[in-house]
Amino acid sequence: MAVMTLALVLGDSHICWLERFVSSSGIRFGTGSSFVGTDCHFKFAGFRGGSVSSVRDDGAVDRLLDLQMPAIVVLCLGGNDVYGSPESVLTVGMRLYEYAQSLLARGVLHVVVCQIVRRQCVRRYSWEDGTQRVVDVNEFLKAVCDTERLSCWYHRGFWQSQRNIFRGDGVHVNDLGNYKLWRSVKGAVFVALKHLGLGR
Repeated sequence: MAVMTLALVLGDSHICWLERFVSSSGIRFGTGSSFVGTDCHFKFAGFRGGSVSSVRDDGAVDRLLDLQMPAIVVLCLGGNDVYGSPESVLTVGMRLYEYAQSLLARGVLHVVVCQIVRRQCVRRYSWEDGTQRVVDVNEFLKAVCDTERLSCWYHRGFWQSQRNIFRGDGVHVNDLGNYKLWRSVKGAVFVALKHLGLGR
């Protein structure tokens, strides 16, 4: 009999758009037979304009965890911190890392911290400086999020895409970008399931 596993996809407005895309496209939320022996279901929690601190302190996530503790959390945060804050990349990276650790302490079995997505449109910094900040934070996360219960995930198919994946604002992704993001999030969950001994 398949074991039901809950995966919470937690993040900023990218996750609001992703949930809308998955719902409107009729894509099945469960992962199905691609994860042998597992019936994995997804919940989405997106916070518009969310930073790591604002999501952490909001209280809504705590209520979600109290209601039903997910086995896996896919954490898609940090973009607003990197692009909208004067804080150092080390400060942003450490805050993400510490938030992931707090989710594990609450009882989540595995947290996947996703790389921060580079933007086409940058306001506070030059495009080059903003991009470098993203690269630096992602490298930090890759170095520290490497344990049995905590991993870092690099999205596939974003940077070499031959077609535009962004909306007109240059920040959020369009339907093609959301399709790629959805596939990537499922890949992240697959890795987490393997860590839990539930994947192939």
